[in-house]
This record gives sequence, C-alpha cells and structure tokens, in this order.
Amino acid sequence: MKSKNLLIYLFAISGLVACSDENRKFNVIGEISGMPEQTIILEQLGANDIVSVVDSVTSKSDGRFEFSGSSPEPGLYRLHFKDNKFILLSIDKGNIKLTANWASIENYSVFGSASSEHLKQFLLVFREKVRDFNTMNIVLDTLKARGNDSLLALAQKNYQEMNQEFTQIIENYADTAPYQPNAIFAARILNPASEGVFLNSFTQSLGRRFPDTRMTKEFSEYFTKINVNNNRTELAKPQYVETGATAPEINLPDKDGNPVALSSLRGKYVLVDFWASWCGPCRDENPNVVAAYKKFRDRNFTVYGVSIDHNKEKWEQAVKEDGLTWTHVSDLKGWSSAAAVTYSVRSIPTNILVGPDGKIIARNLRGEQLSEMLTQIFAVTDQKPTP
Repeated sequence: MKSKNLLIYLFAISGLVACSDENRKFNVIGEISGMPEQTIILEQLGANDIVSVVDSVTSKSDGRFEFSGSSPEPGLYRLHFKDNKFILLSIDKGNIKLTANWASIENYSVFGSASSEHLKQFLLVFREKVRDFNTMNIVLDTLKARGNDSLLALAQKNYQEMNQEFTQIIENYADTAPYQPNAIFAARILNPASEGVFLNSFTQSLGRRFPDTRMTKEFSEYFTKINVNNNRTELAKPQYVETGATAPEINLPDKDGNPVALSSLRGKYVLVDFWASWCGPCRDENPNVVAAYKKFRDRNFTVYGVSIDHNKEKWEQAVKEDGLTWTHVSDLKGWSSAAAVTYSVRSIPTNILVGPDGKIIARNLRGEQLSEMLTQIFAVTDQKPTP
C-alpha cells in the first residue's frame, strides 16, 4: 500500500498508517460491468477535511479491479472513478466484493462487509430524500410564480416538515449506527451552524461509544475548531430569500483572494449558483448552466458562483474542468460559509436568479428551466420600447 498526495473531500484523516498486522488486512474486489478501462483511486476519508490517497489500480477490460491494504482501525473509504463517480465503503478487515453497472454505479451491491452494507442502506434513504427536496423546490417556485398563496402556504409547511424529518433521520443514524465511520459520515452531513446543539452532544458521546480511536480524536478536534471559529467570527444570520425579496449581500474572495460583492453585478440578471467540486449533482448540472451562460452572456446575464468547498486546489480544478468562465467566490469554509448561512443553503446544487434591481426572480432552476426562464425574460424586455 502506498500513500500519495492529500486531497480534500468531506472528511479527513492525517494520513493512513501502514500496518503489517495480518489481522488488519482487507481486500476490495470489484467488478463493474460496462466500465471503460481507467485508473481507480482508493481514498481514506477521515474527520477533518483531508482525504488520504491510499492506492490506485488500473481496471481490466471486463471491469474487474482489486485493492489490498491494511489499517489500524475501521475507516471510511471512497473508490474514486472517472467522471466524478464514487462509491463509499466502510471498511474494517476481510474480503469485500463489490458489483455494479457503470451506467448506474450508485446502485452497487457489496458483500462481505456488514458496515459497508449498512452505509449503503443509509445512502439509499439519503438520496431519495434529496430527490424529494429537489421536487418540492420546483413545486414551491411554480406556486410562487402563479401567485397561489393558499397552496403555497401549505407547500411551505410541508417543506418545513420534510426538512425536520430529514434532519431527524440523519441525527438518528449518527446516534445509533454501530460502526464509527458510518456515524461520523452522517454527522458530517449536518450543518454545524444550525445543528450545533446536536453535534455537541454527538461529539461528547462519541468517545464513550468508540473510545481511543483516531476518528474519535479527529472529529472532536474538528468540532472544537468549528466552535472556536464561530466564536471568533459572527456568521451572517439567515435572511429572507424568497421570490420578490432583495437578494442579501454576498462579499467573498475570488480565486485570487480579491473580494467580489454580489452587489457589484447590480444592473444584470445574475444566477447566484451554490455548488462544490465534490458535489456530483452539481457537476452534472454545470453543463446546463454553461449552456445558458454562453447563450445569454451578451444579453445582460451572468453567473456568480459560490463554492461550498474547503480545498482551493480542488475548487479551481473543477472550475477549469467544467469550463465555468464566470465569477467565482468562496471563503473555503464548506457548509459554514457565511453565504450558505445567509441564504439558508442546506443542500446543493442550489441557485437563485436575481434581477437587475437586485430582487430575487426565481429559485432552483434545473436542467432546461434556466434557459427557458431567461428566454421568457429577454423576450419581454426585447418588446419594451426604448426610452
């Protein structure tokens, strides 16, 4: 097993310690039908926003691959494929077999690892809930556009109930998962700015549930650091960000470290786009935003990208790979970003279309919806007589 460069994702560990103990060895044997030959990277995810590259192999023409390694304690791992495809594994020791189809890799099957199967079942619930939220956001935006106040009030109530239920599901899993990597994975999904009370309790109980482990120590250090930073810097409070309201100010550094205010783009139609390099759905949505930008950039439209990243290198790499040639800003604080807190962003991708007057026109325009909305907007403005 070999250790390479440190990368950033959701979690971290300060390096994988090689271990010669035969009892701590594991093997990951994979077979993914339809997968093109490629380099697959095995990464270990810890609890403080650094990812250790453990090893890499080249898959065979039939989609087979194998990793062998050892670790001093159970850990959370990620198989990193091309096209930003991933499979998460909770690995202790022993032989783990993995099968999947390249076209729907998220529907993988895992054998020989009870902890990985446990994590997979949680991810199935998580993804289904995220799809429900995306659908509800579209419903809310449609009702707002139609001005149906009675149905809108009911839908907003349902949305709040969904959010509470979703948060409770994540917290319950974090509190009850019998495997420490799984519990920490769930806890890291939660937003520290809004779920600080639970995370404080979770951190205190972690040492009793899983004493004397590296992940316990690192998660405790991670949460302590968040509390210190929050005490030093007063985060912006969530503001009213519904359709028709004035978009709250954002003023964050760009890739060169220079602050760029959202208000500096006043006079244009601006898509405020919350995303991250590690977010698969965001990267899938980027081509739609690129298409809209190319079509309407000469017609008083631009994009203001707000990254929910921690790692500057990965952020810049994703911007380059996806051809995102507009303004990009980030304070590299992940979910604790002042902009994410201000706009109550709890899932990504999230976007908000702001008019030239600074007021919010629409939210969460997905797929072709953004281009369709801009086409309607500019069709109307083109018909207006020049003063």
